[in-house]
Amino acid sequence: MNELSSLGLILLLALLAGHLVRVLRIPEVTGYILAGVALGPSMLGWVSHENIQALEALSEVALGLILFSIGAVFEYSLVRSIGRKIVQLTLMESVLAAGLVLAGMFVVGLQWQVALLLAAISIATAPASTLMVLRECNARGPLSDALLGIIAVNNIFCLVAYIACASCVDLVARWGQQGFLETVFHAGFPLLWQLAGSAALGFLTGLMLAGWARQVSETGEMLILLAGSILLCVGLARILDLSPLVASLAVGATMVNLSRRSRRLFKALAGTDPPFYAIFFVLAGADLDVSRLATMGGVGITYLLARGVGKFAGAWLGSRRLGMDTQVQHYLGFGLLTQAGLAIGLVLTISRQFPEYYDQISTIVLSAVVLYEMIGPIATKLAVVQSGEARVGREATQSIWA
Repeated sequence: MNELSSLGLILLLALLAGHLVRVLRIPEVTGYILAGVALGPSMLGWVSHENIQALEALSEVALGLILFSIGAVFEYSLVRSIGRKIVQLTLMESVLAAGLVLAGMFVVGLQWQVALLLAAISIATAPASTLMVLRECNARGPLSDALLGIIAVNNIFCLVAYIACASCVDLVARWGQQGFLETVFHAGFPLLWQLAGSAALGFLTGLMLAGWARQVSETGEMLILLAGSILLCVGLARILDLSPLVASLAVGATMVNLSRRSRRLFKALAGTDPPFYAIFFVLAGADLDVSRLATMGGVGITYLLARGVGKFAGAWLGSRRLGMDTQVQHYLGFGLLTQAGLAIGLVLTISRQFPEYYDQISTIVLSAVVLYEMIGPIATKLAVVQSGEARVGREATQSIWA
């Protein structure tokens, strides 16, 4: 099947799956992912690996738009009021998840290098599916605010942790082969480049977007400007070996703080982005290899459980220590289980940077991603509904796009 027919099939089946899962009161995102799994190479094969690779650019655009939207969380007034709590809470859940995974990997006898890299990857929480569940439920309240803040900050923490751990592994491997300063430079430079470079790229793109938005009045022109800016930012990040995730977040954060038109832009985006998001989640499902579950083994189950327990324990302890709302204490952990984009991206990075550890790490992480992407959106919706923050009520549900 060629790319155009695959794209048409993806959009139509995404629409069908969205209607079917609403009857079952399952998040629409889960329906899209399941539709992708059914269409993908691991099941029916109607969407091939070649189709997925050819349509990867559309997924990049969708992810960039999602992260741009999440970047609005960094509005100055909001950061000033709850920013410190969000950072502390994210640090708590990230450290506990990574710590338990690290301990679990040592217990099952993995090399320290593999255990360290897995611990860093375990921090990542998928922002896309969490944001879509919140949108579907029209969620408002302390729990929803905490989730939005955490998914914005969490992946930055994960990237920092991964680069630090990878630098440590690289430093030990290079020790004695080069001079001390050269060794430290090769191990530590990626950290500075990935973070500072990505933030700078996003900031400059956001400045351009904010400045140009003042000259644009029509909604259609604003959307063209936004799409062009996000495409340019993501493309340049790829060329410069930066993080498209951090760069897209920085664009949204810059735009929401510098432009009075940002509210209008975000509102216009919410009404025109559905096809991109549907393609993104269906392709994400198609790319999941369910056959990996059979090879997961005890090590994979240990990773799965240690990460889940760490997220729950960190969210509960952190929110309790900070005196946050009772509903946040009880249900926040449910919204932090999803894991996909960044985790998969880091696994691919390991295939280039540490090929000797790739097989072990990819089997564990990608198997866990399959389960987390099935369970995570359902758990997030459960948390939002049980906390009373779902504006559509416990029985009714609405489309993500309403």
